[in-house]
Formats: sequence, C-alpha cells, structure tokens
Amino acid sequence: MFLSKSHLSKAAAYLRLSREDGDKLESDSIGGQRELIADYVRTHDGIKLEGEYIDDGYSGTSFDRPSFKRLMQDIDDKKIDCIIVKDLSRLGRNYIETGRYLEKIFPLLGVRFIAINDNYDSFDQNNGADNIVIPFKNLINDAYSRDISMKVRSQLEVKMKKGDCVHSFTTYGYKKDPRNKNKLIVDEEAARIVRRIFQMKIDGYSPFTISKKLSEENIPTPLEYKLKNGENFFCGFRSGKDPVWQPVAIYRILQDEVYTGTMVQGKTKRINYKVEQHLKVDKKDWIRVPGTHEAIVSKQIFDLVQEMLRKDTRCGNYKDTLYLLSGFLRCADCGAPMIRRSVRKANGKVYAYYDCQTNKNGNGCKSHMINEAKAIEAVLAAVQGQISLFANVDELIAKAPDRESFKPGLKSVTEQIDALGDEILRYSDLTAQLERDRKSELIGTEEYELLNAKFTRRLTSAKASLRNLEKKRSSIQESDVANITWLDSFKEYRNIQMLDRRAMVTLIEWIDVYDKNHIEVRFCHDDEIKEIMDWLGITPEDKDNINDCEVISA
Repeated sequence: MFLSKSHLSKAAAYLRLSREDGDKLESDSIGGQRELIADYVRTHDGIKLEGEYIDDGYSGTSFDRPSFKRLMQDIDDKKIDCIIVKDLSRLGRNYIETGRYLEKIFPLLGVRFIAINDNYDSFDQNNGADNIVIPFKNLINDAYSRDISMKVRSQLEVKMKKGDCVHSFTTYGYKKDPRNKNKLIVDEEAARIVRRIFQMKIDGYSPFTISKKLSEENIPTPLEYKLKNGENFFCGFRSGKDPVWQPVAIYRILQDEVYTGTMVQGKTKRINYKVEQHLKVDKKDWIRVPGTHEAIVSKQIFDLVQEMLRKDTRCGNYKDTLYLLSGFLRCADCGAPMIRRSVRKANGKVYAYYDCQTNKNGNGCKSHMINEAKAIEAVLAAVQGQISLFANVDELIAKAPDRESFKPGLKSVTEQIDALGDEILRYSDLTAQLERDRKSELIGTEEYELLNAKFTRRLTSAKASLRNLEKKRSSIQESDVANITWLDSFKEYRNIQMLDRRAMVTLIEWIDVYDKNHIEVRFCHDDEIKEIMDWLGITPEDKDNINDCEVISA
C-alpha cells in the first residue's frame, strides 16, 4: 500500500526516554518530544494526530516495549498509518532492528515514518540522499548505545567495588538510608525475623519446618512485607490470596552473606547491550565488600549455619528437627554415609541404628551397624574428653614463653601449600611435555585435547586451592594464639551434659564408624588442636584416648 499526496495521514506520536541509553532529561524529555511533534503537525498539512504512545524508561536497544507493541497493533487495526518521532534514536538504537522496521516492515504495512530532527519523511520518495544517510545514522545510534552501556556498566562496577548498593531494592531485613540511597540500614521489624530464622536453624529446624511455622504465625513473606511497606517491588514469584513462606526463601536468607555486613553484588551480568537476559556469575567472581553496613547476624553464626546446611540431610517422619547424628557418621572403610534405620520390637520400643550405605545397597563393603543411642553416648564422652583438655588452656597459653611466636595451624597450612606447589609444578611439566609430543606428532589431536583439558583442570583447581591457602596462611600469621575464636567454641561447652545439633556442628567435622564397638571422632580444627597440644606438652596418649572411642555394648 502506497500513500498518495492527497491522503490524510492518521499519525501517532511515539515518545521514548531511557537514561540507560544516555538520554538527557532536558533535550530528550517526554515533554520536549511532545512539544516538538505537536509543533510539526501544526505546520504540516495532511497529518492528523490520532494518539500518543509513550515508553518512558525503556531502552532503545530492544523493541520489546509495551507502548510500541500497542502502536503496532493499532497499525494492524488500521487506526494508524503514520509514525512521528523526534529523531531516529527515539524509534530505536539497534542498527539491525531499526533498519528492518524502516526498510521492510513499515513500507510493507504502508506506514509513513517521520523523524523530525533527522529531516526524514518516508513520504518523500525522491530524497535519495536520505536513503544513504539514514542507515549511517542508525549505525551511529547503535554505536552510541553500546558506548553508553559500557560506560554505565563500568560506573556500576566501580560503585559495587566501593561497597555502594546499586540495586533498586534491598535485601529483606534492610532498607536504604534516606540520607544516602547507596547505603543500607537495618529494618528492625524484618531483621527480627531474619535473626529468628538463623536461630531456628541453629536449633536444628529444617527450612521446611521454619517456613511452616512462620506461615502459621501469619508473618508476611519478604515480598508481601515490601508491598505492605509501599515498595513498588516486582519479581517473577507471585503468591495467592494467602501467601505462605517457602523453604526456598528460607534457604536464600540463610545463605545470604549480606546479613554479616558484607555487600555482595555482581551475581549476574547482562549478555550484551542489546539483550536483556542475564547470566549467572560464578560465585568466586562476585563482588564482596565487607563492613559496608550493620550486620544482622554475626560472622560466627553465619559460618555455623553454612556448616549446618552443608551437613543437613532429610528430617525423620513427623519430626521438625534433624536427627542428632544426621550427616556426621560415615563408614571407616569405604567412606560412604551411614544411613539411619529403625525397627519396632515386640514390646513396642523403637530400635534405631545406623548402617553403611554401600553395604545396605548390596554394593560390597561390610556391615558397620551401630546402635544410635550408644553412638550418641560415645560421641558425648569424646566431646567431654576433648573439652577437658581446654579446662586450663588459657592459663597454659599465658605461661608459655613463646606464645607470641606460636601460630597454631601454620605448620599444617604450610605443608599443604608445599604439596600444592609440587602438584602445580608436576602438571605444568606434563602440559609442556604434552605440547612437545603434539608438535613431534607422537600423539594425535584428539588425545592431545583430551589430556590437555584434564591437565588444565587439575592446574586450575590446584592454583585456586593454593590462593585460598595462602590467604589462610596470611591470616594465621597475623593472629594471636591468645585470641583464637574457635577456642572459645570449645570453652563454651566446658560443662556439656547433653549433645544438641549446634554443639555437633560447632565441634565435630565427621565421625568414622569402624564397627559396633568403635568410632573415631574428627573434631573441627583438629590439626590446630594437635599443634596446640604438642606445644603445651599434652601427651599422645591423652589425644588417642579422646579421639578413638569405645562404644560399650548393651
């Protein structure tokens, strides 16, 4: 369909503004665009303004805009046959898509397109110069958008590395400081719920049980809380009339490092300036800045909860909390987890025991069946024995002549660093030899790529581990043996008479089961503990009597 000069164009004013594209408020404001288009229509015959379509806050790199879609629908319905914009950049900054609309879609639909400041009117078929210049202008608009996008991302990254909050919405439990929108302050009402969630987890409750209890108490979910407080918050999750807490929300809260006072950002990144979709960033590449705001939970509590989550297994039937030994027992022979079983005896009593998972599945290994009650009794005895060694530890450390130079854990970490250094050197040599073999045609391309990928993975993993250990060594070298925080954990339980989940996670890494009569408890910070024991002159016999526990048969 082609428009004749006598045709009265049914025009639509299309207005778009996006700070993301670098649009300036004064020259590109919606009001400014509206006045320019109205003035143009008044001074040109044959054009009747039928409507106005505004996309305020939408980037020109994508045509997925609500008002533009509505405009295209009205064109299909024959309500509009002319589009007027301030300039080509208002239509779009995507060179390929903008060109497709100008050169194919609009002509096919018989739509007249006018860009006022670019002096372009598709009605004028004789202006050959425009047909050459317009594509170049579209290309410049595209390049400008790309440049602005890179600058914006660079500025955001600088702000994130400074610890400024660049998100539109805050983490549940915080709100933006009215004096500085890039800083967080505690929202005490929500923070109380966050602290309670962490405490319930420490008490052994599962995320499912925590979410159930919060829902039963009609505590607003994070989304509902934000909406209740007037935040124009949107996310992909929507709840019904009676929103309930979900276990996934509890997991997210328990794993969010922001609650320790550390700003964590850069978890996703946009694919490019033309694509709105975001990709997840590897956790090691997140931008973390500690001490940017007040902590809701201490680092010690947060780390304890992360360890509990790592060891968590499913709860038993009709139980709100985990079984005490869940996630700790493992087979001393094959290393497989021990699985809890129970049977009901004739007298009605329930007999609970743990067995090797490998053996139970019929995949070899021998049975390491152990009575649950007796295992708990033996573990408690081991914990009490270990803690008894620290009864006078403060006094012994204070009397030690070399206490200022002693660094517990330094020896172990240094040995691990040396071992990793040897491993890195070995795989570097293997990689170099592999390259020589390829050039000499001693191996084929397929074998080379397979081995090279394997060696590269080992090297990357070893180098990452080495970096972490070197950070740990630096931390140990700066520490003081009289102020080791994990020693306080053992002293906290000096009068322990009964085990709970918190004590288990705080004090124990794992428990090896040899048979129904013998287990071995591996305590947290075991290497550092042994170093301190050696340093303080505690005999090997004392240590062995504590770790290697005998389970007394019933």
